[in-house]
Amino acid sequence: MTKNSSSSESPPSFLSLPHDIVFNTLARISRTNYPVLSLVSKSFRSLLSSPELEAARSLIGRPEKYLHVCLNLNNNKNNPNPRWFILSERKLIPTPSFPYRHLNSSCLVSTGSETYVIGGGLERSKRVFLIDCKTHQWRELPSMRLSRKEAVAEVMDGKIYVIGGCSSNYSKYNGEVYNPNTQTWEFATATKNDLLNRKSRYSSTRCFIPTDFSSSTKSSLSVLTDKQLWLVVQDGELRCCGSCWWTLVTGLEAISSNYLISVTNSGQDKRVLVWWKTNYAEKCETEIWCAQILIKIWGYKSIQGFIEWSENVFTYQGCHKSDDDDDDDDSEFLLHSAFVSHDY
Repeated sequence: MTKNSSSSESPPSFLSLPHDIVFNTLARISRTNYPVLSLVSKSFRSLLSSPELEAARSLIGRPEKYLHVCLNLNNNKNNPNPRWFILSERKLIPTPSFPYRHLNSSCLVSTGSETYVIGGGLERSKRVFLIDCKTHQWRELPSMRLSRKEAVAEVMDGKIYVIGGCSSNYSKYNGEVYNPNTQTWEFATATKNDLLNRKSRYSSTRCFIPTDFSSSTKSSLSVLTDKQLWLVVQDGELRCCGSCWWTLVTGLEAISSNYLISVTNSGQDKRVLVWWKTNYAEKCETEIWCAQILIKIWGYKSIQGFIEWSENVFTYQGCHKSDDDDDDDDSEFLLHSAFVSHDY
């Protein structure tokens, strides 16, 4: 009896297929899965960064848009830096680690596939970073002319305008603008009110909470609806507020036992995402949960939510706060959120 020669041959692999089939297949996989695929082998990493794959994606013409979030997972010495994720298919997918610590005092703005992290930190800073969500890479940009924290930023005519957040000594030159083409900063004539008004009219991911409501909540994230109403999380519940009133969003009994942390836009009309986490002290494990809520406005102060899905989007080893930490401020858990998109 002769030994079957095929038994010693290596099984066929995906990379043994013709290159046009390989690239066509990879082009149909969401970019959000690329960081995981790059761990398969050096050959996969090379394919994922190749211009041939970009050309294949261009031919397919599949635009992608997803939520880019920054989470302060543990807030301890073992994990001092916040982590960035992209939300895709009801899962949080980690992106390459960001090497610098940045807190709520940084401001965030996105254009296309790029997210800008501007200023902030424990003290005012001139530093600006760019996270390219298309390649999952980050880099430091030229510094601003003035140090800032808690500034206001907006994209106008392809340029990044930043207003406020600097010392009162520089009120005359409060604003500046970044030109991505020349990679330079110049002083701007736009005022802080210009950007605030623009955000109030056009922003779909973040907005400023009315003054009368902000004093009673620690949350800095909110969503502006098409009725000029704000959705915020206060005391673990989703609430809606107008210029001088607020009310509880009803219909969320299925998740009412959870202490909500924050609310962000979902990228879909009249829908928002609410976030919370569950700690398991015995296992020192934390689950991050997210639910998509359809918002219905029936009349004055009558706001109802319909839960479309609720999922555990990420689990990690560790607890967000230590037992001896007196300042258990969950509003600092979800630090930033922005929508990014790819042309193809």
